[in-house]
Amino acid sequence: MEDSNKVLYSILNERLELLRELDKEGDSDRRRHIAKETQTLHAPMAHRLGLYQIKTEMEDLALKFLEYDTYKYIAHALNAKKAEREAYIARFIAPLEQKLKAEGFTFTIKGRPKSIHSIYHKMQAQHCDVDKIYDLFAIRIILDSPLEKEKSDCWQVYSLITDIFQPNPKRLRDWLSVPKENGYESLHTTVLGPDNRWVEVQIRTKRMDEIAEQGVAAHWSYKGVKGSIVQHSGDVYVFTPTGDLKRLPQGATVLDFAYSIHSEVGAHCVGGTIRNQNVSIRQKLENGDQVAILTSPNQRPNADWLTFVASTKAKNKIRQALKEIEYKSAAEGKEMIERRFKNWKLVYTEADITRMAIKLGYKEVSDMYQSVATGKEDIQRLRDVLLEADEPQVPLREHTEYVPKSELQGLAIEVDINVKNIDYNLSKCCNPQPGDPIFAFVSVTKGIRIHRCDCPNADNIRERYPYRMIPAHWAKKS
Repeated sequence: MEDSNKVLYSILNERLELLRELDKEGDSDRRRHIAKETQTLHAPMAHRLGLYQIKTEMEDLALKFLEYDTYKYIAHALNAKKAEREAYIARFIAPLEQKLKAEGFTFTIKGRPKSIHSIYHKMQAQHCDVDKIYDLFAIRIILDSPLEKEKSDCWQVYSLITDIFQPNPKRLRDWLSVPKENGYESLHTTVLGPDNRWVEVQIRTKRMDEIAEQGVAAHWSYKGVKGSIVQHSGDVYVFTPTGDLKRLPQGATVLDFAYSIHSEVGAHCVGGTIRNQNVSIRQKLENGDQVAILTSPNQRPNADWLTFVASTKAKNKIRQALKEIEYKSAAEGKEMIERRFKNWKLVYTEADITRMAIKLGYKEVSDMYQSVATGKEDIQRLRDVLLEADEPQVPLREHTEYVPKSELQGLAIEVDINVKNIDYNLSKCCNPQPGDPIFAFVSVTKGIRIHRCDCPNADNIRERYPYRMIPAHWAKKS
C-alpha cells in the first residue's frame, strides 16, 4: 500500500470516529461544519477509494447532522416497513436460491435496504415521498467461484435471474468487463419482482465483494493505523472533473492544480472553473473543490507565476520552463544580430560581442541577446557600439616626428569620395608624412583619419573594416 493511501485511510478513519462522537456535542456550528465538510470532501474521497461502507456511514451521519428531521423521517419509514421488507426479500430470494442450487453454485444471498442518504437523493430527484421509491432495497448474490471462472459464473447467474424475473435493460451496469478505476467489479441489474416491484440485484464473487467493501485496501485493514499520528492539516484535497483526488499543499492555487495534472497543462493554463464559476489561475483552492482547467496554446509561463504557486512541482516546472524560454529567446536574438551584421557586412569577434554587452550595461551576453529578441534592444545601437571601436592604438614609430596637419605647408590630401570640404586628421599610430602612400579610414567618432599604407594597424583595419577604407593621396594646395 502506498504511503499516500495510508495517509488517506487514516484521515477517513479519524473523520468517521469524529462523526460517531458528534452526537455528544448537541446541535452546534462546529457539528454542522464537520458534517458539511464530510459531505463535500471525505465521503467523495471514500467513494473514490472504493470504501463503500465508510462512504455510506459518513453520508448518513452527515445527513443526520445537517437535515435531522428528514433523516429521522426516512429512518422511521424504513423501520416501520422492516418486517414487510424482510418478508418480500424472502419471497424474492426463494426461487433464486432454488435455481442456483440446482445449477451447482456455492453462494450467499443478502438483502439490504438502501442507505438513508441514497433514498433522500432519490426523493429529491424523483420529487416523491419515501413510500414511492421503487427500489428501497437491493439483493446481493455473492458467488464462491475460482478466479478463472468469475466472469462466466456471474453472467450465467444473470441469465438465470432474467429467466425468472423480467429485467430492465436500461438499468444494466457491467463493471465486470471494465471495472471502475478504484477496482470495483460487479454486475448490476434491476428486475421486476413479485407484486410488480422493481428490485436491484448485484452479482459478484467473494473476491469482488471484499474489494467492494474495502476498496484497494482489501488486503490491508484501515483500522490498522488507528491511533497513529498523521500530520495532514497542511494539505488541501480537491477533485478533477472525473473524480480523481488530488492532494496539494495549503495555499495551493488553480495553477498548482494544473501542474499536478501535467506540466503541459500547467504551462498553458489560463484559468479554471470551480462549482461552475470561472476563476483565475491565482484562485486558492479549498477542501472538496472540483476543479476543471482552462488552457490556451498561446499561454506560457512567466516569472510572476512563482509568486503565487505553493507546490514544489509547480515551482520547479515553472523555473525549468523559464530557463527554456530564456535559452530560446537568446538563440533568436543571437541569430537576429548575426543576420543584420552580415547584411551590413560587419566583421566582428566573440570578444566584440562581449565588449558590446558590457558597454550597454548587460551582465551577460545572453541578456543582450534576449533584449534583442524581445525588441527591448535596437540592433542599430549595437552596430554603433561596434563601430565606436576604432583601430587599436600602438606606440609611435621611432625616429619619426609627428607633423600636425596645420604645419603641412603647400600640401593637401585628396580623398576619393563625392563630398567636398571633408575634414581629416593624421593618425598618430603611423604619423603619415608627405609622399607616404596613404589611405583614409572613416572613424565613427573622429571623422576621417589618414593612415600610412604600411601602418602597423593596416592589416587589422583591412580585415575588420574594409568597407570603411577609402583611397587617398597627397596633392598640392590649389
